[in-house]
Amino acid sequence: MVIQARFYETYYFCNIIRNVLHDQFTYIRNLHDFYGDDAYLNLIDPFEKYSTFHRFIEFIVDDVFYESASSIDLDKRKEDLERFADLPPVLKDGKYKKLPVELALEFHGIKHCAFEEYLKEKNKTFIECTEDDIYDYMAELRFTGEYEALIEQTVKEVFHVLFQNRELMLLFNDMVSKGIKFQVECGVPEEVEELFKDNGTLIRKTIPKWVQRAVFFRDRGRCVLCDKDLSGILNYENVENYDHIVPLARYGLNDVSNIQLLCKECNQIEKKAGTPATSNNYQSWYAYDET
Repeated sequence: MVIQARFYETYYFCNIIRNVLHDQFTYIRNLHDFYGDDAYLNLIDPFEKYSTFHRFIEFIVDDVFYESASSIDLDKRKEDLERFADLPPVLKDGKYKKLPVELALEFHGIKHCAFEEYLKEKNKTFIECTEDDIYDYMAELRFTGEYEALIEQTVKEVFHVLFQNRELMLLFNDMVSKGIKFQVECGVPEEVEELFKDNGTLIRKTIPKWVQRAVFFRDRGRCVLCDKDLSGILNYENVENYDHIVPLARYGLNDVSNIQLLCKECNQIEKKAGTPATSNNYQSWYAYDET
């Protein structure tokens, strides 16, 4: 599986997600829209390829694109366009008439109707447009599929970067588990009862092979707590164990973002079903101490 990454503002989105997860109280109202009320019901299906963390990235990226659209200073852009109206075309900056979402679409090579062309179809010029036209244009992009293609590509790239950060996976899953615990205290809806135990925690599901492979290669075939080799190359007796970072007993998810690689001893002795735990030790492919 190969992802063709262009990294257009990918690290910008990564930083936003990191900041949100490290300062959840500041964003609590926005986060409630992700996991609050009945929204958590969209996050509990076991081991979906489009994981719960994918959904969270989409939630953040979508919000950022719409926020960037709403923060455009149309009056300032119109003023600048009129001021430079007499300049030769070669000296004019065409970006004045382009929205942030257009620049992202262009960078990724996603064909779309430009905002200026969209306005022409409505018999308007950029000078005459309003904020409502921007939101209508965003809705049109979503309807015709270009916006969804942009979101899909961006989510894949951000996931590619952040999935490697186990501490961030712990923060994310701890956040969602607390949201689920709060919600299920009021009872579990009948349509999803088969996913839960009587105490409101999720039933353990068999971890699919694709999840095991993703986690094994991310964690370099080593126990993330004690660094024991689990590849089977050095010792066949070292058995790989796939552990829920936030235990199911603490309302953790059956999700690829909530799984890590442990050895038998760390899984059974150090971790058990206690406090959520992982490590920030990673196998480096860059030899800093060698010449």
